[in-house]
Amino acid sequence: MKVSYFSWLRTKTGVASEDVAPPEGCRTVADLVAHLAGRHPALAEIADAPGGMRFTVNRRYVEPHHELSAGDEVSLFPPVTGG
Repeated sequence: MKVSYFSWLRTKTGVASEDVAPPEGCRTVADLVAHLAGRHPALAEIADAPGGMRFTVNRRYVEPHHELSAGDEVSLFPPVTGG
């Protein structure tokens, strides 16, 4: 599964994208984010914040409860701020 990080999430993780083999039982986007937070401790603080990230799976915006399939492309986006 390919995971891409956008904007300042790249800085937090230190990578723009990576190939990930999620552990067994990792079925949803929320499960995947929890797994990734274990790999990238700086991501954990954002992952736990309500509305902390947006997600796409195969280029479609999804909610954290979205079910994943092998071969999906997942992208994580930080919250948008305005001003």
